[in-house]
Amino acid sequence: MRKILSDKQTIILVIIVAVSLNVVSYCIAFPETFKPESTHYARDFSAYYTGGMRLLHNPTKIYAANPQVGDYQILPKPQIFKYTPSFLIILAPFLTLSYQDALVAFDVVQLALIPALALFVYKLVKDKNLILGVAAAIVILIEPLPTPAINLPPPQWAHLWIFTLNPQSFAPSYYCGYLFANAHILQTILLVGSLYLGYAKRPYLSALLFAFGLLDPRAALVTLPLLLFYNRHKILRFLTAATAFILATNLPFFFYNNIELTFLGTEVNGNVISQMYVYDWIPIYSVAALAIMEAGTYVYGKTKYRLKFYISKQSTNNVKGV
Repeated sequence: MRKILSDKQTIILVIIVAVSLNVVSYCIAFPETFKPESTHYARDFSAYYTGGMRLLHNPTKIYAANPQVGDYQILPKPQIFKYTPSFLIILAPFLTLSYQDALVAFDVVQLALIPALALFVYKLVKDKNLILGVAAAIVILIEPLPTPAINLPPPQWAHLWIFTLNPQSFAPSYYCGYLFANAHILQTILLVGSLYLGYAKRPYLSALLFAFGLLDPRAALVTLPLLLFYNRHKILRFLTAATAFILATNLPFFFYNNIELTFLGTEVNGNVISQMYVYDWIPIYSVAALAIMEAGTYVYGKTKYRLKFYISKQSTNNVKGV
């Protein structure tokens, strides 16, 4: 019986539905971004905004935990900046806006880049095993998996147009990423984009996105084995370019008030690489889903080939026996 949809059409349909649910998560989270995260702290973006402002006005205190003299006032208290100094380059354009406008703009940019993430996903999964490809697309674009974390808000129902939804019922990680205006959605886009560009044999662009995707080193390190696999045909070019881009985006901070050394010292002391939060799992699960897809597709292909070879050999033996 003829298929109603081809494999690629099925994947496209799944991706469209997944992106739509991602947008729904943003729409539910958006009104909450105008409120503080808690009675003690502003939302995660406050750390980025404060870190960027301190880079301009108080660079030796970028990673300081307590409010500093001359800080841009964010109530009730800004979060602590924990990312690599190179992330401050990405944040620079947002510093031209007021804090709340910058927060909204940052989340809008992350949402606007979701179609690019969807395109990267489609390109990576379209020629793979259908079931594994669909599963990988759902994990990357919705992230419906369990997320052991310490900052999952209590379940609540949200009214969206004519629908009443529990935003944590289908995409808790993305919902919290938008809710807290956290950068792990952006990191996922950068890292998956880097993986796709490696797969497409564009090692220099792959290296560039990876360099900026280092903002949280934990997810970047998880990505590295699969990234090397995708860049295996031009591995030397990728490694050379990645080294150059990482140095270019981080080395200047060694010479500017020892910012990079402060980051490394803070990381060694355990104050940067901290607990796992809900949105931290988005890039990690995304890379894991692609790795499982690649491994499963390889095993499936080998098994299918061996089965065909066995059947062909048996048929040949039967013909000879006749």
